[in-house]
Amino acid sequence: MNKTCLSLLTVISVAALFMIGCSRPVAPEYRSIENLRVNAIGLGESAISADLKYYNPNNFALKLKYGETSVYLNNRFLGKTILDSLTLIPARDSFLIPVSMKVDMKQVYSNALDILLKKEVDIKLDGFAKLGKGGIFFNLPIKYEGKQKVDIHL
Repeated sequence: MNKTCLSLLTVISVAALFMIGCSRPVAPEYRSIENLRVNAIGLGESAISADLKYYNPNNFALKLKYGETSVYLNNRFLGKTILDSLTLIPARDSFLIPVSMKVDMKQVYSNALDILLKKEVDIKLDGFAKLGKGGIFFNLPIKYEGKQKVDIHL
């Protein structure tokens, strides 16, 4: 193999490794809501917090720099969460993201009978997260729709 061919092969190999190493991460997978807490109760508005459990399917750790998610309960807007602190996400592992939001109580009241009778609600998350590694960040969509069991003790 001549020198030119060897140099070209080296450049192609380095470029291929660079492209693989800088590939766009796959969005973490939503798993569940844990540790739901009511921090303040009001007639018009209440404050709640919870931990959103996700799984990182990537074989590398990520950093979450910013996230914004609208939360819907039985197709009614419940509130918006915003995360603006740096969170480290382990590779191929589950992790929790603490979130808090103010809730319009009219939406909770309109869903109260469904929650008491059915013991589960439709949850929809819609937003985006700024994830990255090595100083390169991407906006990845957050999209989830599913059922969430509700355990209410009266």
